[in-house]
Amino acid sequence: MKLIKHMIFVDIHDDKKLLINSLTGTMDEIDAPIYKTLSKWQACEEIVPENDLEVELLSNLQSRGYLVNNDEEEIAIKNEILKVLRNDHIQRQKEQRIIAFVMTYDCNFRCPYCFEGDAYFKKEVITPEQIDAALKLAGEGLQAICLFGGEPLLPKTRPALEYLFNKAPDKTYQIFTNGYYLTEFLDLLLSLKISQVLITLDGSEKVHNSRRVLANGKPTYKKIMDGIERCLESGINIRIRMNLDKNNYENGIDLRENLLDRFSGYKDNLSFELTTLLQDSHDERIDILTEVYRSDTKHSFEDRQRINNFITKKNSILDHLVYGRPIIPLYSYCYAHSDGMVFDPYGDIYPCLGCVGKERFSVGKYYPLVEFKENSIRNRNIEKIPECRDCIYSLLCGGGCPLGLAETDDFFRPMCYSIKTILHKELPLFYKEMEEAMEKSSETVNNAY
Repeated sequence: MKLIKHMIFVDIHDDKKLLINSLTGTMDEIDAPIYKTLSKWQACEEIVPENDLEVELLSNLQSRGYLVNNDEEEIAIKNEILKVLRNDHIQRQKEQRIIAFVMTYDCNFRCPYCFEGDAYFKKEVITPEQIDAALKLAGEGLQAICLFGGEPLLPKTRPALEYLFNKAPDKTYQIFTNGYYLTEFLDLLLSLKISQVLITLDGSEKVHNSRRVLANGKPTYKKIMDGIERCLESGINIRIRMNLDKNNYENGIDLRENLLDRFSGYKDNLSFELTTLLQDSHDERIDILTEVYRSDTKHSFEDRQRINNFITKKNSILDHLVYGRPIIPLYSYCYAHSDGMVFDPYGDIYPCLGCVGKERFSVGKYYPLVEFKENSIRNRNIEKIPECRDCIYSLLCGGGCPLGLAETDDFFRPMCYSIKTILHKELPLFYKEMEEAMEKSSETVNNAY
């Protein structure tokens, strides 16, 4: 027997390491002596234990899937995993269960950090003919529709929204909105089956109004809060999103705690998503996420995902660490590579909400004619990226997010920075915070007795 090559060591602290099996998704904590033994065994084609401790270690490694008879067996295991993932990927592309509409790129806000840049100068609203074409392309398997912008809830988009809701009254809707016109659209929202309405608040009234302002410069906080309260009173699920940077993250965390108290009667309808701005440096984002996670651990384990689902949403490894859910192998980075379809008012199809309006990321056209590009994110997976085929990280990262690639027309290249950053920089920080939270919880229980 020999060790598999798909082993990843992550330094934690105090000579502790995490050992990750990237074939099976198992994760184990090991100490320095075990690491030393494993390092020795990595060069062995046939492991021969030298003492009882090594015999026990070898048995544990075998039960956790770290051993194979030869390299060919490991290749066969990975190929079988890829076969299952490939078939699922193909099936997901056939069964279009969710789509999104950019109702318009126009927006009544002028947020300084908007990733869409000057897209709000595009004033067109999606037409009934385009809605019909998109729904036809999605097919009968469609279950859910996401509304995006610009800003989807504007007075001028109401006719198009009413048309869409009449054409697809049985679908479940998710709406990304700045929240300014929530009250004016409440009658429409109450006629729908809504999974959630996602609204951005960037801190207290003063902080929010310095960042999320109307095009005419006027404040927005009070009107948004009124809309949020009206929606919660009406039973609509609200997720409050916060864009955090070094200037407002403490204020944002405080606001979340205040809103949890203010709307304590709507616990089942209110959740949060605290995220960092991509424009900030990686170190700044890590510092902020660490502080957010430290704040999260003050809440019960059961409440943790409701009060912030962003950290674990980033990667299933962090999800596994925080909630114990299985690490899911990836054939591609995210849904954008399989069933991601976002339809805009110019007849273009984009793979995800993060790249709408940027023509080079378009995967094709849906109106007036349907056509798909061959060289696009939709056709990208770890079997089509040469560098990913034999990479021990590939099943954990799916090739990485292509939106981070430099200006290029070639999407069949890896984006390795993300997974290595998550594993070797973020994971140790969260692991340490988790251990400290567990120690505090244990001390609390012991003190109670």
